Amino acid sequence: MTTTVRPAAADDRTAVLDLLRAGLPDDAGDDTGGLEHLLWGALDDQRLAFVAERGGEVVGGAFGSVAERDGTVRAYVTVVVVGEGHRRSGVGRLLMTALEEAAAARGATGIQAGGSAPAYWWPGVDTADEGTTAFFAACGYEPPDGPPATNLDVDLATHVDLVRAATPASVALRRLRLEEWPAFEAWMRETWGETWAAEAGAALLRQPVSCFVAVEDGAYLGFAAYDTNRAGWFGPMGSSPAARGRGVGSALLRACLSDYVDAGRTSCEIAWVGPVDFYARTVGAVPGRTFLALRKPLDAGSDASA
Repeated sequence: MTTTVRPAAADDRTAVLDLLRAGLPDDAGDDTGGLEHLLWGALDDQRLAFVAERGGEVVGGAFGSVAERDGTVRAYVTVVVVGEGHRRSGVGRLLMTALEEAAAARGATGIQAGGSAPAYWWPGVDTADEGTTAFFAACGYEPPDGPPATNLDVDLATHVDLVRAATPASVALRRLRLEEWPAFEAWMRETWGETWAAEAGAALLRQPVSCFVAVEDGAYLGFAAYDTNRAGWFGPMGSSPAARGRGVGSALLRACLSDYVDAGRTSCEIAWVGPVDFYARTVGAVPGRTFLALRKPLDAGSDASA
């Protein structure tokens, strides 16, 4: 059967989301709202979006982005999915070729699977997912130097007492307000950089807003966000140097996880973790999945499949 790969259009939204709900592993396809915003929230020049058709039916999709960081233009694979009954027939390879060619044409010198902060679904390829790892390897992707990114798991039911622990009285915590976004964004950019500022901004799309801030004398001391890209994932979080040692980070973390408990969630995943000991001590987090951002060089400005 002939397969046609073409740029994704707005009319493909329902078909692609149906494929993702059915085809992504575990809970990765459950957050339809998050996926819709991630893939269609801003189909601008930085986004890469393709679908595969067979017999007039959308049977697969590949989405990514291109960004310049530290003077290097790199492409990122956000998600690739092929419908049941059409796998192992070359559809995925065709989609990846289209994605890579488009990335190279926009000046990307390399492409990696995952890690496209601030807008991402995974930090990379799950090291336990042998099928996905083999697919990318067959497409010419290789592991990077250095250790994998680590996610932590929190059993909210077991550690509810830790989650509900009291907030330090000297720190005022509240949910971020829509109207204060310009001031908060400016603080985020200055203190934490553009990537975290953009990721935290996605919390404004959730209902209720999924970001808490610590404020003292009209100044921000810290922030913590959850569900920024996908439901059930916590992060990013940070507190100013002047606030450290005062329990601000612990209070912000607990405020976010208390929202999960209130909503009936029994677990959460802390994404792309740095201070493992802090999360273990504060809410009983334990090591979970690990991810590798598999990479492939591209010849910028040329046909990537040549």
